[in-house]
Amino acid sequence: MGVRRINLLPAEERAKVKRERGLVWALLALIVVVGALGGLYVFENQRVSNKRSELAGLQSQLAQLQQQTAALKPYETQQTQRASMTDVAKQIYDSRVVWSSIAEEISLLIPEECRLTQLTATVPAPMLAGSAFGVAAATGEGSADLQLSGEAYSHRDVAELMTRLGLMPQIKDITLVSADKTSASGAETGETGETTTQSVVTFQIVASLRPFQSPAPFALPATPSAASGGETAPVETTEPTGSEGQ
Repeated sequence: MGVRRINLLPAEERAKVKRERGLVWALLALIVVVGALGGLYVFENQRVSNKRSELAGLQSQLAQLQQQTAALKPYETQQTQRASMTDVAKQIYDSRVVWSSIAEEISLLIPEECRLTQLTATVPAPMLAGSAFGVAAATGEGSADLQLSGEAYSHRDVAELMTRLGLMPQIKDITLVSADKTSASGAETGETGETTTQSVVTFQIVASLRPFQSPAPFALPATPSAASGGETAPVETTEPTGSEGQ
């Protein structure tokens, strides 16, 4: 038979031992919890320190990039200005009045019986880049942008010249200002040496340049000071062409 164990401690002592043992377990549990919380605090604190160090590094890199950007800012401004100036030059070039082409066409259209003694060309203010696009109303439509003076052998020759000028797409409102018939001395004839007299018609024709389909580049609203005319081209003179009179 087995030996039966008998606890000889009084009941009060046994209860006290149980209480003390419970307190020890509770103290151990508290120590474990406090240790876990301490470890978690240290871990999170280390994470925060790492993030702060990373943030400081990023801020330093950002400051360096901002300095580099500020150093390159003048070049960006120059590039923008260069692009703007290129656009302005292109628009002005595309909207220019090509006087060389107009003069060449006139030279090809002049009849053999006519000659020009003077050609005056003026660019009207609305067609100048940067001018007032409403200035045409102030100066009046149909201004004499192109003036041709010359001589012909008859009024029919003058009419032929005006008809040919009407074929030019760059001009409109072709008007005859004057056509006066005068007598001029001719060359000596034959063996007699007599000088013949031949009539000559002195004429003056004016025309207007056909305006652009859209306003000139960078045109501004019309102001009273903008109605002061345009740019005048150099005067050109053609040599007389020989022909028989009519």
